[in-house]
Amino acid sequence: MITIDDKQYDENKLSDDGKVALQNIQVLHQDQNQLKIKFQHNEVLIKHYMDILTKDLPEPEKAEEKTETK
Repeated sequence: MITIDDKQYDENKLSDDGKVALQNIQVLHQDQNQLKIKFQHNEVLIKHYMDILTKDLPEPEKAEEKTETK
């Protein structure tokens, strides 16, 4: 059984085109879930490397004070 728009259907009664469409949707959902996991993993790694980078930064350069001449 599959549920679409809060209604249940017997996937065995789908046409061949319907079965292919259902299979493609399932694959796309799996891909989407894997991308979400990869995105979260990348966010953790970005934070990790940003922490390393900020600890390694030299003192910031002081901007030279500009004096106006009249």
